[in-house]
Formats: sequence, C-alpha cells, structure tokens
Amino acid sequence: MFKFHFINILLVIGVSGDRLLHLQTLFRHGDRAPVGPYKNDPYQADSWPVAWGELTDDGMNQHFEQGMKIQEKYMFENNFLPQTYKSADIYVRSSDVNRTLMSGLSHLASLYSNSQGTHPNNPHWPTNWSPIPIHTVDHDSDSLLNPSFVCLRMDELEAEQVAHKDFLAYMAAQLPFLEFISNHTGESITSFKGFEDFFDAIRIEKIHNMTLPSWITDSVYNQAQTFMDTCEDYVYGSAGFNKPENTELLKLKGGMLLKEMISNMDTAVGNNGTGTKLHVYSAHDTTVAAFLRVLGAKEGVLGLDQPDFAATLTVELWAGSDGTNYVKIWYADNAPTNFRDVTHSIGNCGGTDKCPLDTFKTRSQPYIPDDIVKDCDKL
Repeated sequence: MFKFHFINILLVIGVSGDRLLHLQTLFRHGDRAPVGPYKNDPYQADSWPVAWGELTDDGMNQHFEQGMKIQEKYMFENNFLPQTYKSADIYVRSSDVNRTLMSGLSHLASLYSNSQGTHPNNPHWPTNWSPIPIHTVDHDSDSLLNPSFVCLRMDELEAEQVAHKDFLAYMAAQLPFLEFISNHTGESITSFKGFEDFFDAIRIEKIHNMTLPSWITDSVYNQAQTFMDTCEDYVYGSAGFNKPENTELLKLKGGMLLKEMISNMDTAVGNNGTGTKLHVYSAHDTTVAAFLRVLGAKEGVLGLDQPDFAATLTVELWAGSDGTNYVKIWYADNAPTNFRDVTHSIGNCGGTDKCPLDTFKTRSQPYIPDDIVKDCDKL
C-alpha cells in the first residue's frame, strides 16, 4: 500500500511538476425516504423506518463510503489533505435540511477517521470520530445550495418555460397518460411539477425493493421515467422543445455556487494554496444538476439522467509547471462507482482533461449573478 501511494505522489506532484492548490466537493445527500406519499400509495408513513424525506441508514453508509473515496484520493494517493483535522484546512456548507446535514456528518466521519488528537480519550466516545463544523443558512433564502429558494424572477422564468408552445403541445399529448396516473393515484396530476412528487415516491419504493401496485407495470414505470427525463432539464433552463437554453434561469439556479467556487479558487491562487484546502458543499440532486448545467456539462456527464443518491463531484484547482493554473472536475455517480474525469464535458473549455482557469472564468461569466437579490426582484 505504501509503495502504491508513494508512486501516485510521484505521478501527481513529482513527475508532472504540477501541484494541486485547492479542492472543492459538491454532493447530493444519500438515500432517503420519499418526501411524501401519493393519496392512494400503499406505503404510508409506517412503511418507512424514518420520517418523510429523512436520511436512511443506507444513505448514511453511502456517504461514509464517499468520504472514504475522498480520503483515499486526496489524503493517501496524493497527500494533499492532512489526515488530522485542522479547522483552517476545511470549510463545510450544507443546505438547511436534515438529510443534507446528516449526509455531511456521515461523509466527514470517514474522511477524518484517521485524525489524531481531535477527539477525547473516552471509552464511550464513537471510535475515531472527530466532530467537524457544518455551516448552513435558512433554506428558503439559500441561493447557494437550494435551487428552489424564494426568487420571484425564477418563478416567472420557470412559468415561461412551461408556457412555450412546443412544450404545451408535448404536455397535451401526455394528457391521457397523466389522466391514467391521476385516476390511480387519487390525485389530480396535470403538470410536470405535480408529477415530480408521485415519481419520487415510486422511484424510491422501487429502489427499496417494495412491490409497486399492479397498475404500475414496467411499461408504465418506464413511461413515467421518460416523462421525467424529457421535462426536467428543460423546465429548469436547459435547451429543448425548439427553445434555446434560458441562461438567466440557469444563472439563478446554479450561478451563485459557481460564483463562490471561482472566488475560492481565486483566493487559493492569491495565497498559493496556503489557506483553506477543501470546501465541501452538501446539497441536493437539483443542486448538483444546476451546477452541471451552468458548467455546460449536464448532458455530457449524465445525459437526461439526474444525479443519484450520494453523487459526488470534485473541482480541483492545479498550479501547472508552466506557471498557468487549470481546473479539473471528477464525478462519482454514486457510492459503488469510482470517480471519472469529466473535465472534457465543461462547455467552451476545449474538450480536454485540463481547463485553464482563465478560460474557465471566461466561459462561466454569463452564468455569474451580479446581485442575486436584485436579479430575483427583476420582474
């Protein structure tokens, strides 16, 4: 193991001459219960081990495993992160939702499982656990990690998306299917937003190997999945239905996180990597998807799919041996899968495995809000 790690250190630092300056991670929370049942759902609250929307034991374990991957990649393989926790090394931000806060705690528990001298010598203390601070703000005003934060302009732009004539024609063609779903669920489902909660319930029930009602055949489930895949990216700002991308909507949903990550990278360049080494963001599938969209990378990384439970993205800032700085992005689809290099999927960044920082900042500019409060009030 030591030899393997030593070789990787040589490959990452010694042979290439490039140096990792700063790391940022963004992830979706782990497995959870549905946010709620549909009216005729056979699986009500007593069918779940946790309350609606809460993180399950599987979800905790998924992020414990993802934390181990970060530990292996950035503590052991390239020796970038110290194994012992120091408050100056890391800043953690979560949305103000139980499942994201708990996912962050689970992730950090494994990341710093080798930390020495950062927890009491008490036989009753959890083994190797060091408490790491997690910061948050009110969810409704969280423009950084909640893409559905209160923003009147965003609501207006989403309404424009669903009012587009070609999307309306598609929805009209789906009315028989939506009527079928409504009749069986006991609810009136006539829109994409109304369909989301129903599909969330049956998707998670399927993940948990619960037997779906007989009317949800494989054909019906696949049609529901196709409906979600067809609508979701478009409704939230991507190009579709003969309408170009809605850059303003993408900016409101994902631009604040992109802006902060770039600011963090600028700070790291300014202090030559001597400040905070790692920024961690614990959030939602909608957060990860919104961030990929403002990178122009959503389709290249996931196609029409949405981020899975515990999907984890890392943004690396490197100092090149030639004096330039560049960005690399890696993505792990879920806990069982390895990280894959998705840097080439960043829009307008050359399609290679290195995106120059200056190019990254230039291509990102259209998606960076100047003043999010004023932008949201612009009606």
